[in-house]
Amino acid sequence: MGWMSVSNEFFEDAQHPERDKVSLQSFGLGFDDKRNPYVVVYLRYLAGLSAEHQQYWNSYLAAGEVRISQPYFRSSIEGQFWTNRSVRHAIAEEMRLIRALTKAIWGHSLFRESPDGEIPIGLTTFLRPTAENFNRFVLALDKLLSDSIDVKFFEGKVPLETEIVRPDGKILVEKKGTLRLLEEWLLKELVWNDPAAFREIIVKPLRSVRRLRQTPAHTFTPDAFSADYYTNRKQLLWSVFNSLSNIRATFAKHPTAGDIQIPEWLDNGRIDVF
Repeated sequence: MGWMSVSNEFFEDAQHPERDKVSLQSFGLGFDDKRNPYVVVYLRYLAGLSAEHQQYWNSYLAAGEVRISQPYFRSSIEGQFWTNRSVRHAIAEEMRLIRALTKAIWGHSLFRESPDGEIPIGLTTFLRPTAENFNRFVLALDKLLSDSIDVKFFEGKVPLETEIVRPDGKILVEKKGTLRLLEEWLLKELVWNDPAAFREIIVKPLRSVRRLRQTPAHTFTPDAFSADYYTNRKQLLWSVFNSLSNIRATFAKHPTAGDIQIPEWLDNGRIDVF
């Protein structure tokens, strides 16, 4: 759920069109019979928009039946607090806990703090399932994950560079990527009963995000609409959450990590994958 409005800067700007000085008090999620997401807005709040904005919203009116999601109904109609959390919120919480755990155990956080402390808007489910929005989602997720890994954490733990011998015999020294450093350090620092399963559950989801990022980062792609983007988004979010959850659960067993409190909702199934 959420709300939206023009910012104070533009609301107070005399040159900003009056028709765009609008706000929407509340909106939430709805789903069709195939569980595709839609934005749900009460007519009462749409009535307060300018005529131009009402027509814009009307152009996106769903043709079929859409039902309001249970969490939004309970909070907006019944006034009940939503006890579950979204998977993107769970990912941010797992990263916060990993920061705290690695700081307590090794004296330095694995992840850097987000500059603005917010979850990237690109991860929201309130995006139409298009190629452009999926690419935006992948870029935001990769920035949240691998781009926030602090290379300084690995200093003195694993080599930060690798040597490559060229065909002419010359040696090139290259810096290792953050995901490679993380994989090498986890394999060295911890004992895994099944290294293959470790790579499949923990490493593969993070590398999948990085791999998917390469296309929008380096090439132009035509936009297209497909419900598959919504399904792929959910699967990717869940696999990333599962990866981080396993890392956090492993770190939490360390004897010096006893003071780090793990929220109950993270481990009792109260996470919704919208």
